[in-house]
Amino acid sequence: MITKNEILEREKRWTLIAGIASVMGVAIILATYGESSAAVRAASGFADRLREIDGDHSSLIMASIGQFVGWSLLAVPLVFLFRAAAARAPQVRGALVGVMVIAPVLIGLGSIISAGSIIEAASDFEKEADQAAITKCVSDKVADESDSASGDESAGQTGTTGDSGTTGGSGGSVSEQQRSDFEQECEDDEARDVRAATSLAPLETGVGLAGLLGFTVAVIYVSLWSMRTGLLSRFWGSLGIALGVVFAFFTLFTLIWFIYVGLLLAGWVPGGRPPAWGAGEAVPWPKPGDPSPDEGVIEGTAEELPPDDPSNIGTFGDDPQGELRKRKKRN
Repeated sequence: MITKNEILEREKRWTLIAGIASVMGVAIILATYGESSAAVRAASGFADRLREIDGDHSSLIMASIGQFVGWSLLAVPLVFLFRAAAARAPQVRGALVGVMVIAPVLIGLGSIISAGSIIEAASDFEKEADQAAITKCVSDKVADESDSASGDESAGQTGTTGDSGTTGGSGGSVSEQQRSDFEQECEDDEARDVRAATSLAPLETGVGLAGLLGFTVAVIYVSLWSMRTGLLSRFWGSLGIALGVVFAFFTLFTLIWFIYVGLLLAGWVPGGRPPAWGAGEAVPWPKPGDPSPDEGVIEGTAEELPPDDPSNIGTFGDDPQGELRKRKKRN
């Protein structure tokens, strides 16, 4: 059984390292996001980005390596918080420490695999893109836009008769800008189809999904037990649980939570760390409505008087007049 002194000594060695790793991990993730595979997939001109990457994909590779390093660094604060909570609460399941390590590493690894998939798609796009499908897609969009414009023009006319049937031709045309937009949309759709058909696409999906689910569990579990043992305040513990649940949709906010955790561990938060860090044991937060430990305590000094001291007679509300009245009534 590990003693309190051993817990405090171990945490003293690793607290600053875990805090710096948390802040640096988030900084690297945000700094390399712009050229990463995630940003490329979200780009509106995906086909043009594939052409650029086919010419030079060094920036994509470097950004993906940065993403891997950044996400892997977040395993340090997760493991540190997990072990700190486990040392204070035997209910923490020690076997889950593997999730704290593997989940962020899988997310970073998924970024590298995704980059490989995009590079493969960039090489195949110009050779394997179905130009006939792109042309048909553009024609369909132009026809739909022409029909929509013709319908709007017909609906705007008021009950005239005669030559009105010959006015639909002018409304059926599309501008050059519209046609260019249609071509871009159709090319992007075809580019995404090419990327989905690459050999690395299934592996990317599997690794990414495993990392996503694992990281969600890791953040929720660590936040819950860090709050229960008093390592995190109720606010930041509850916020960590909520952000873990919606991690896939609000990744940026979860990263901001890691910045706070890093600053807390490094001792750079005003007010310092919660009492549980210095106690070496769980110091649960009082439940809402529970009395404060100091409630009812009056500050100051006092001296106890002996009960048989004659000087104490009459000092606690004794009423001689009341005794005299009682004697008269008895008589």
